[in-house]
This record gives sequence, structure tokens and C-alpha cells, in this order.
Amino acid sequence: MTAGTPVTAALTGVRIVLVEDHDDTRNMLAQVFRQLGATVSSATAAREALGLLAEADIVLTDFALPGEDGVWLLDQVHKVARSIPVIALSGFAESEEPRLSEAPFIRKLLKPVDPWALADTIREVVRARW
Repeated sequence: MTAGTPVTAALTGVRIVLVEDHDDTRNMLAQVFRQLGATVSSATAAREALGLLAEADIVLTDFALPGEDGVWLLDQVHKVARSIPVIALSGFAESEEPRLSEAPFIRKLLKPVDPWALADTIREVVRARW
């Protein structure tokens, strides 16, 4: 975080859809983003996240999810009328997973991720679109 930036203003106004099947990871990220001022809607599966897209500014999704994966969700997000950036979070390196490597996520981050560094990435991506 930039020196002098108030913590409560860091993600103020940003609407995040967080798709993560690991409870501890999802809860920790959601808590940090809310503390930074974001509105967070959470899902544990890609299909569950579809109903949350209407109000999203950005989607953060795990690659490996029960049922459809993060690439499937990315494809669904690209079908909505407005552009929503999608960041992939994965325990797999791109070199290990061709579907992840080929998918046009706006960013691909290897887990574990630092939640504050991820908040900086979210800010950077959303600001570029606003």
C-alpha cells in the first residue's frame, strides 16, 4: 500500500466476486478486502458465481474448483454484456496446466498470495478500466 493511503479507502467502492472453494482462503481474502473498503460476494463454485456477476467490478477465481473450473467461469464472464476483468488464483504453475496457461485472464497469480499485494493488483486492474 502506498504511504499515506488510508486503509479504509484502499478498495472503497470496488465490488469483488471471490470464487474459492477453500474456506480458510476465501474467508481470509474476503475479510481483508472488506477491511480495505470493498464489497465482497463469495462463491465456492464457478456456477454459483454466475448469479453474482451483475454487480461485479472484478472477479477473482481459483483455477481448480469443484465442477467447472476457473477457465469455464472466465468464458462465462466474457459472455456478459459488459467487460469484467478476471484474475486467476492457482496452486498450479502455468507450465503445469495448459488450460490455465492459454486462458486470457487479466492476471494469473500463483498461490499462496499475499492479500495486500493482491489488493494492490485489484486496484491497478480496476483503475485501468474506470
